[in-house]
Amino acid sequence: MSNLELIRNTNHPTADRPDLLFLHGMGSGAWMWEEGALPLFGRAGYRAWALSLSGHGGSPGLDRLEHFGLDQYSADLAHALDRIERPCVVIAHSLGGAVVQNLLRRGRRLAGTVLLCSVPPYGLWRASLETLWLNPMLWKELVLFSLFGLEKTDVVVRRRNLFPNGVDDAVFVRLLERMQSESPAALNSAIGWPPIAPPPLSQPNVLVIGGMRDSLVPPLDVVMTAAYYGVEPHLLEGAGHMLMYEPAGQAAAEIVLDWLAETPL
Repeated sequence: MSNLELIRNTNHPTADRPDLLFLHGMGSGAWMWEEGALPLFGRAGYRAWALSLSGHGGSPGLDRLEHFGLDQYSADLAHALDRIERPCVVIAHSLGGAVVQNLLRRGRRLAGTVLLCSVPPYGLWRASLETLWLNPMLWKELVLFSLFGLEKTDVVVRRRNLFPNGVDDAVFVRLLERMQSESPAALNSAIGWPPIAPPPLSQPNVLVIGGMRDSLVPPLDVVMTAAYYGVEPHLLEGAGHMLMYEPAGQAAAEIVLDWLAETPL
C-alpha cells in the first residue's frame, strides 16, 4: 500500500551509516517505537523509521485485516524500504521478525537484521508446545487471540505474561487503548509452515536478542534462532517479551548500538 504509515525521527541521513527501520509485532503499530526507540537512536546519530503494517496503527486496511498474511506484510516492508531509498537495518520485534525473515526468504538484501524477541526461523510450533505444557492458561489465551481477536482474551493473563516484571498502570492502560487484534492468517503462518525464513547460515549481519523471562518466545528459541543464522544469542536476564517497556530495553538498545558500530554494514 502506498499510504502506509511510516514515521521517522528528525535526523538527516548520514553517509557512512545505514538508516534504521523498526517493525512492530502482533497487534501493535509504529506507535510502539515512537516515544522510545526513534528518539533514542536519533540521539546516537541514526535516522530511524517505524512502519505500521497494513491494518495496524495509522495504516489503512483494518477492515480487511483478516485477509492479510505474512506475504502482504512482507510486501509492506519492501515498499517501506523502497520509500527510504537507502541502505537499511530492520529491527523487528515478535511477529515482525517473521515478516522480515519472510522478505529475506524472497531474496531481499538488507544492510542488517535485528531479531528482537522474534518468531524463530522455523516458526512458533516448538514454543507453542512448550507453552501448552508449562503455561496452559497462556496457551489458551493465545488460541483465543488467534481465533477471535483481542477482545476475547483475559487482560490479567496478558499483563502477567507480557510483563513478567510488572508494568506501570498508566503505561499498561495506554497500551490497552492502542493494541488491537491480529490477522489469523499471519498468526497461522507464524507457526512455521509454509517456510518463513531464508536458508540457514545464508544471511550476513544478523543480531538476535531475547529475554530470559519471555513466555511467548522462550530462551531456547532465541538460542536456536541465533544458531540458525550462525551468530551468538544475546539473552537479557529477567527480560520479558515487551522488553522495550522494561529497564532491559536500554540494555537491548546498547547491544544494538554496539553491534551497529562494530559490524561492517
